[in-house]
Amino acid sequence: MRITTLDVLAMVLGVVAVVFSGFVLAHSAWGGVALLVGGALALSIAPLRARIPAVAPVVWLCFLVLLSTGVAGFLVGFGVFDSPSVEHEWDATLHDADTADATVVVTGTAANVGDGPAERVTIDVTLYDGGGQSLDSADVRLTRLRAGASQQFFVRFGPDRELSAFEEAGVKLTVGP
Repeated sequence: MRITTLDVLAMVLGVVAVVFSGFVLAHSAWGGVALLVGGALALSIAPLRARIPAVAPVVWLCFLVLLSTGVAGFLVGFGVFDSPSVEHEWDATLHDADTADATVVVTGTAANVGDGPAERVTIDVTLYDGGGQSLDSADVRLTRLRAGASQQFFVRFGPDRELSAFEEAGVKLTVGP
């Protein structure tokens, strides 16, 4: 039996697949098993071809299918396709109206209802008077929100007599890339 260049390539790729399968197993059971089986199959190409000469194309095809399955399993398990979805609710309250100590307190909760972590979550709060004119604004940066987690936020404006004109607040949430 003569070992061809393609046999050597298959065996080298098989070794890489078997070694990498351990890492993939930590993130995806089916991806790791697919890489392990595909790698073992590629490593056995020379002995298989010695018994059945026409088996090499079938082994290559099976190896490529298992390799693709393993890589897909890794990408899914590692969270490459996960995406955050952050929802928020809030309430704004005016305190000490018509005094020099007028304050507005905005409290709320941001919750990640997606399947991936939300990085760089920013909450922009703007206060408006009855005519729609902006009174003040501020932003709050939250820590990383993992999937299923929620975090409360709090913004205090004032004291300032002008805040007595407060009528409504605008709260906008953004998630950075």
